[in-house]
Amino acid sequence: MKLIKYYIVVSLLFFSQGILAASWYQVEVIVFDRLYPNLDGEQWQNEEFKIRDNMVELQPDSAQEFAYKILNASRNRLGGVYRVLKSSSEYRPLYHVSWQQEATSRRESRYVHIQKLDGESITPVANTTEEPEFLEQFNMPDRIIDGSIRIRSSFYLHADIDLSYFKQLPAENKVLRTSEETFQGGFDKTVINLKETRKIKLNEIHYFDHPMFGVILQVSRL
Repeated sequence: MKLIKYYIVVSLLFFSQGILAASWYQVEVIVFDRLYPNLDGEQWQNEEFKIRDNMVELQPDSAQEFAYKILNASRNRLGGVYRVLKSSSEYRPLYHVSWQQEATSRRESRYVHIQKLDGESITPVANTTEEPEFLEQFNMPDRIIDGSIRIRSSFYLHADIDLSYFKQLPAENKVLRTSEETFQGGFDKTVINLKETRKIKLNEIHYFDHPMFGVILQVSRL
């Protein structure tokens, strides 16, 4: 009897892995700013910002690569949420993108690079970021959002959020260090990090909260 149960369990595992390998997701993300956060004298200091070595860049909609391809804006499913944020007097959308990716296990899952530069369109159509020639170029003064999002599958679906928001804060809300230097061009932005891992469900709208900004995420079947 135990042997029969063992074969049943093994068969179910192989069956679930087969379904997982054949599944594709549409991942949609909206990053928004809080225009009037309740700081209440709270002070923030620059979080340590790290570039991941294994991040994958999103590809333009015309790219031949099927995985991690930016989907046309007409396929976005959170358009209503975006319009509400855009018309709100309390929030401001910073970044809105959806892409497709294959369902993968945690070991095979990749971190997707999320970046928004000042002056860029809120809805990206391609990633034009080039590898910096010098380490100093990582400290670009025009970054708004930079970080990564990972979607991984097993028996449950998980989202790993690690985003940094480069925001200019009033002096009374900054923790200044004597060794701190301002960026070229007079920019003096604080790096505010939102990092969270959460179990999520397909088709549900998930909200990742932070006093300074927020992330709305939805993962659905492609």
